[in-house]
Amino acid sequence: MKRREALALLGGVTGTMAVGQAARANEAYPAKVVKILVPFGPGGSTDIIARLVGKQLETVTNQPFVIENKPGATGMIGTTQVKNAPADGYTLLLGSTSTLAANPSLYKQMTYDPADFTTVAVNGSTGNFMLVNKDAPYKTVKEFVAYAKSSKEPLFSGYGNASSRVPAALFEVTSGVKFEEVAYRDAVASIQDLNAGRVHAVFPDQVVGESYVRSGYVRALAVTSPERSPQYPDVEAIAETYPDYSIVAYSCFSVRKEVPAAITQRLNRLIMSALYEPAVLARVKELGFIPPPRDWDITKCDAFVQRERESWTKHIKLAKIEPQ
Repeated sequence: MKRREALALLGGVTGTMAVGQAARANEAYPAKVVKILVPFGPGGSTDIIARLVGKQLETVTNQPFVIENKPGATGMIGTTQVKNAPADGYTLLLGSTSTLAANPSLYKQMTYDPADFTTVAVNGSTGNFMLVNKDAPYKTVKEFVAYAKSSKEPLFSGYGNASSRVPAALFEVTSGVKFEEVAYRDAVASIQDLNAGRVHAVFPDQVVGESYVRSGYVRALAVTSPERSPQYPDVEAIAETYPDYSIVAYSCFSVRKEVPAAITQRLNRLIMSALYEPAVLARVKELGFIPPPRDWDITKCDAFVQRERESWTKHIKLAKIEPQ
């Protein structure tokens, strides 16, 4: 056999072996415990979605999917932990608007870059609530604005992450209302202080706010999406009073960009299928999330996350928030 023919044959064998190894890695994954790291506290939208999907993934794969909450620094602590984890696909990030879209425009010094991650699945998008105390005298956005502008005392808005901070700041710019910002460890803590009367408004996403609104713990004055939410048809959209106001949030599953393609593709199919399992899908929609098409592959998921980052960069500039 001539040298050139031998090399060509060897190249073909090597290529076949590589394809076979990738296929086996795909089929074998997951072969042990998978950690889903949520960079916020329990009870938030990222935590709820992680547990819904994680439970379904356990059923399908017969492997544990363990949720670990690592709150702090508007999601940067937990997100950085995933960045520094082994690139083997066994540590997933429950990414969000805060961590992958807003933080890069809000902070001068970051411990990670959104480009450090590959988004393997998008869970969906949702508008935020504008929540007020259940006993507050204002019943509409117009009444709230009139009250705020006539008040001689400062008004406080609470936030637990970037995706609940920016809608409040954008509302200030749009309506002319002035808030004093109060930062919390997570969105749940801000809602608790709203109920106690320590702040006047909070803007969590609909997933985290859903149970508090339905129980009457606090009152939904409005939603930040361009139109009313199908789940809350009696709650006005801020855009009905201020047509230029519109802002939504999202969540996703991401991994380190160095994770092998065979595993990221396997995760994409597993998670998108889990999301569309009827019981999971029904609950996701009930919470106010609008899921993406089931056939979204990694390219489409990554493109969505990039578009959202560009959109939130514009929101933050419009809201005149200076990077810290």
